[in-house]
Amino acid sequence: MEYRWELLPTPPQFNPQLSREYGKYAAKVMALRGLHTWEQARAFADPEHYSPTPSGSLPDLERAVARLLQARERGETLCIWGDFDCDGVTSTSLLLSALQPLGFRVQFTIPLRSTEGHGLNPQRLQQVLAQGCQVILTVDCGMGNTAEIAMAQAQGVDVIVTDHHMLPDPLPAAYAVVNPLRLPAEHPLRFLPGVGVAYKLAEALYQALGIPGVEQHLDLVAVGIVADVAVLQRECRYLVQRGLPVLANTQRLGLRALLDQAQPKGSVLPTAQDVGFRLAPKLNAIGRLEDASLAVELLTTPDPERAQALVQHFVALNEERKHLTQQVIQEASQQVESMDLAREGAIVLAEAGWNPGVLGIAAARLVEQYHCPTVLIAKDEAAGRGYGSGRSLPGVNLVEAIEAVRPLLLGGGGHPMAAGIQVDLSCLAAVQLALRRELAARVSPDHQARTLAVEIVIDWELLASQGRDGVAELDEVYRQVQLLQPFGHGNPNPVVALMNVRCGSVKLGISQNGRHLKFELGSRTLWFWQAGEELERWQKCQALDIALQLEADDRGRQPWQGKVLAVRPAGEWQAPTISAPRLQIQDFRQKPLPDSQQGAICYDGQEAENFVPPPKGKELVLARWPWLPADLAQLLQQVQPRTLILAASASPWEQIPARVNWLMQQWQAGQRDPDELAAATGFPRQWLAELDSPEQIPTLLMGRLQESQAFHRWLDEASPTQIAQLCQRLMQSDPRPAAYSQK
Repeated sequence: MEYRWELLPTPPQFNPQLSREYGKYAAKVMALRGLHTWEQARAFADPEHYSPTPSGSLPDLERAVARLLQARERGETLCIWGDFDCDGVTSTSLLLSALQPLGFRVQFTIPLRSTEGHGLNPQRLQQVLAQGCQVILTVDCGMGNTAEIAMAQAQGVDVIVTDHHMLPDPLPAAYAVVNPLRLPAEHPLRFLPGVGVAYKLAEALYQALGIPGVEQHLDLVAVGIVADVAVLQRECRYLVQRGLPVLANTQRLGLRALLDQAQPKGSVLPTAQDVGFRLAPKLNAIGRLEDASLAVELLTTPDPERAQALVQHFVALNEERKHLTQQVIQEASQQVESMDLAREGAIVLAEAGWNPGVLGIAAARLVEQYHCPTVLIAKDEAAGRGYGSGRSLPGVNLVEAIEAVRPLLLGGGGHPMAAGIQVDLSCLAAVQLALRRELAARVSPDHQARTLAVEIVIDWELLASQGRDGVAELDEVYRQVQLLQPFGHGNPNPVVALMNVRCGSVKLGISQNGRHLKFELGSRTLWFWQAGEELERWQKCQALDIALQLEADDRGRQPWQGKVLAVRPAGEWQAPTISAPRLQIQDFRQKPLPDSQQGAICYDGQEAENFVPPPKGKELVLARWPWLPADLAQLLQQVQPRTLILAASASPWEQIPARVNWLMQQWQAGQRDPDELAAATGFPRQWLAELDSPEQIPTLLMGRLQESQAFHRWLDEASPTQIAQLCQRLMQSDPRPAAYSQK
C-alpha cells in the first residue's frame, strides 16, 4: 500500500515546559493533538488531574433517574433492552449488575442480530409487555424506534432511551431521551458510547441513593468504549484510564476467565490494544453468530465452571467468525475485481450465502483494501429480505447516503462511518444502484488519498554522524509515547519515521513462512506484516525511510517491537523551501517604540476586515499579538512585509476570567450580539458569533483562549530568529504548522 507521507513539524503553540516534563517527543505529539497548556497536558496524561463531568450534564438524565427511583420505590419491573454488539452487552451487563444490588426488579432482553436487527421491534416488544414490564430502559439503541416507543407509551409503559446514535427529527416521544449527541460539539461527554451513557446513569443513581462503589463497574466501561471504537478524548479517555486498572483486577468471573485466556503471558495491566484485539472480538462473536444474551451471562455469572465453559464456546465461535469473514472478503473481492472501481466510486454488493453477522468486519477490510465506501448485503431469500452493513471513509457520511435512499429501504441507520440497512429483495437492484451513486457523489480525491501523518521524525544518518546510539534514541521515544496511552480512535499510537537508514545499519530478512518482512536495527526488530515478497525490492536500495509504530513486545524478548506501516527509498524527503522574501525583525518587546516608528501603520488587534494594511513589502508593526497562528498567517500573507517590528507587550491574561464571567452573564440575560460582546470583551467577533449556547463558553471559547495564551507566551519568550523562522513559514501561500528550535 502506497502512502503520501506527511511529516508534521512542531506547531508554534509548542510549550517548552511540556518538553521538560514529558520529553521532547511526547510534548511534540501533545502539541500536534491540541494540548498546548500545562493544565491540558496534565489532565490528558494523568486522570488524577482530570475533572470528571457531572452526570447531570446529559439531557434528560435527571428525569430518567427520577423515574427509575420511582420504579424502585413502587416495586415495578424494569426491562433493560440491550444491543448485540460489545457496547450493547457491556452496557446491559453494567446496568444489570449495578441495579440489582440497589433493590431494583430488573430483567433484560437483547434481540437476535440474524432475524431482528438493532433496536426495538414489535414482536419482542409484545413479549416484554406480556411479561408485565412497567418500565423499559434501552441501552445503545432506541433512537430509530419511534413507532415501537409510541406503542409502549400508549400501553402505559414508560420508555427511557439511553443511546448514542444519530438523532432523528423529531426525537422519539419517550419518557426520557438520554443521548450525548444532544450536547454541544465541544462538550466533554459528547463522545460517550452506549456503555459510557449507561455508566453515567448508574453513577447518578448511586449518588442519588448515597451509595458508594459505582467505580467497580468501570471494567465494563473500558471494554465497551474501546470495543465501540469511541473517540479516546475528554471523558471517554478518562473512563478508559480509570477502567483499565479495574479490568486488571476484575471480580467478574467470566471477564477474568476471558482476560486470562486472551492476555499474553507475563502481561500485568491490559492495554486498550489488548481490549480491542483480544477481548472485544470474542465478546462480539457471540452476537454475530448466536444469541448475545450469552455474553451478558458471561459478564454477570457467579459460577466459575459456567464462566469457563462460556469462554471456551466464545473462543471457538471467534475462530468460526474469522473463517466466515474471510469467506465474505474473498467472494466480495472477486466481484470488486470485475468492477470499474474508478468509475463506480463505491462498493455495494449482495450475496445469498453471506452471514449477516460478519458483514461489518468484511466491509471494513474492503474499505482498507480498496479505499472506498463499502456496503455488503446478505440476502435471506426465504424471508425476502436483505441485511446489510457498511463502512466508510473519514468525511464520507454513510448515514447521509442511507437517508437519501430511505424510501427504498425497510430500515437503516447508525454512525457516519458505520451503519446498517434492511432491504426488501424486490428492491435490491434499485437500492444497490442508488446507494452506490449517493456514496460516490460524496467521495472526493481528498477522501481517497492515503496519507500517513508522521508525528516523530528521526534522521538515522544524522544520529550516526553525531556518534549517537539510534536504538537508545528509539528506546527513549518508546518510553515517552507510553505516557500518551491509552491509544485508540482519536488518540492513535504516534507514527515514527526513521529517515535515511543506510543498508549497513539495518539487516533485512523474512519470517519463517516467508510472509512477513523483518528489519533488524541492532537489538531491535521491526516487522512489516504481509510484505515478505518485497524483500528483494528493498535490498536494492542504498538507504530507506521507514515509518512505524512502537508497540510492546508480547513475547518479552525486547522492550518494544516495531510495526512497520510503510517503506520508501530515502531521498524522497525534501525540506520545505521558503519562497517568501527574507524577513527582517526589529525587536521592541517590553520597550518603547522609537519615534521613527510612531507613524507606521500597525496591527493593534483589529478584526481582519477592519485592518487597513500598509502597502505590500513595507514595515508591519505588531502592537498586539494576533490571537492564534492562523491569524498571524493571514496577516503576514496579506501584507508580505520585508520588516516586522515586534512592539507587543505581555497580554493581560489575568483579566480573562472576569471577561468570561461577564460574557456568561450577558448570555444568560439575553445579550448575544457578537459585535457588542466583541467590543466589550476584546474577544474576536468570529469566536463569539460561533457560540450557540452558554455551555460552549467554558468549552469552545476557553479552549481557544488557552491555545492563544500558549501562543502568546511563546511569542513573548522566543528569540527574534525563532520568530522570523515561524513567520517565514506562515508567509507561504499554503502555510503548514511551523517548527521552531528550542532554547
